[in-house]
Amino acid sequence: MLPSESRRERRKGRARRRPDLAVLERLEARELMAYTPLGYSLPDLTVQGFAAPTAAWGQPLAVTVNVKNTGSSTIIEPLALEPGASSTADAGPTQVAVFAAAKTGRAARRPIQIGTIEIPGIDQNDVEQFTSTLVLPSRPPGFPKAGGAFDIFFQVNPARNVLETDYTNNLSTKSSVLISQPLPQVVATDMALPATLQPGDTIAPAIRVTNFGPVDTALQGPITVSLVASVDRTFGPGSSVVATYTIDNIPGADTVPSQDQNFGVGNLNPQNNVVTINGAPVTLPVSPRNYYIGVVVDPTGSFQQLGRIGRHKIRRETFSLIRKVGPPIQGLPPAGVVDATVFGNAQPFPFPLTSTQTIGFPISDTPPNAND
Repeated sequence: MLPSESRRERRKGRARRRPDLAVLERLEARELMAYTPLGYSLPDLTVQGFAAPTAAWGQPLAVTVNVKNTGSSTIIEPLALEPGASSTADAGPTQVAVFAAAKTGRAARRPIQIGTIEIPGIDQNDVEQFTSTLVLPSRPPGFPKAGGAFDIFFQVNPARNVLETDYTNNLSTKSSVLISQPLPQVVATDMALPATLQPGDTIAPAIRVTNFGPVDTALQGPITVSLVASVDRTFGPGSSVVATYTIDNIPGADTVPSQDQNFGVGNLNPQNNVVTINGAPVTLPVSPRNYYIGVVVDPTGSFQQLGRIGRHKIRRETFSLIRKVGPPIQGLPPAGVVDATVFGNAQPFPFPLTSTQTIGFPISDTPPNAND
C-alpha cells in the first residue's frame, strides 16, 4: 500500500492517486472528420419523412422523405478539384425502406416493412425530397382497427449498398397515421365573399371544399355543393338554393403527405385533397331584409361519408360558412360584379353612372394640393 494510505481508507476503497498527477489537464475532445483511414471521403446519409394524416387498411398512403447527404470532401481529391466533378463523398443510388409499427403490444417491437422508395445518387452536402404512394396491407395482427393509429418511420440505405461513415443515423423519427373506414369526409372549409352583403347583390363566390377522408369521392360518383340562402342558421324549411356546383372528384387525405395543412382560400397552392370552386356571378334574393347564406355539401344526403372514427363521432356541419345578408343600406343600390378579366371596367356598382353620381374627382378639375 502507499505510505500515506491508512487501513481504514483502504477498506473504503479509496482510489490510489499520485499527488503529482493532479495537475495534469484533461485532453480536449476531438471529433472525427468525414474521411476514412484509407485516405478518401465518404457520404453520410440521413432521412426524415412524414405521411398522410389518415389512411385505411388496404388503401393507398402517400409519404414524403427528405434524404440528406452530409458527407463532404474534407481532404484534397484531384478528381474533385473541378467544379461539378464527382467526389467519393457523393452517394450512389440506394433505397429508403418504409416501416409501420403499432404503438403498443408485441407489434410495437416488431415493425413491418410496407414499401420501398428508390433514391438516385445524392451529391455531397445535398438534400433531396421524394414523394411516393404506397399501398397499405390488410390489417396486420396486433395493429389497430379503424379509430386507432400506428407509427411510421423510414430507414435510408437499409441494405448498406452505399459505403458510409456512419450507419447509426439512418433511421428517422416516428410520425402517426390515423386509421379510419374507407369513406370520404367532405367539408366546406372556406368561402370568399364581399365584406358587406345586402339583398339583391350580385356576387361571384369562391368556395373551397376539403376531403378529410382516406378515399376519393369519385368512388361514389360526383358530389354536389350548394350555395344556400336561409332565414335562420339552419338548412331546412325557409331555405333556398342560390347556386349548385358539381365536383367530379375530390382526392382523399391519404394522398396528401403534409405536416402543416392550410385549407383557406388565401392559400395559393392548395393541397391535393382541396378543390376550389370559382363560382359564376349569381344574384342573391331581394327579400327578406335580413337572412343568411352559407354552403351545404351533399344537400340530398346521397353520399355515404364517415360518421365515426372509432368511438369518436364526427360532427357534420350541414349549413356551414354562414354569412349574414342585410339589412339594405338606405340610398345604396345592390352591388353588381363585372368579369374580373375586363381590366379597368370592374365597377362595384351599376354602370354607367347617373348624371347626379360621381366617383372620385371630376376629370376637368385638379384636386387641391395635388402637387404637394
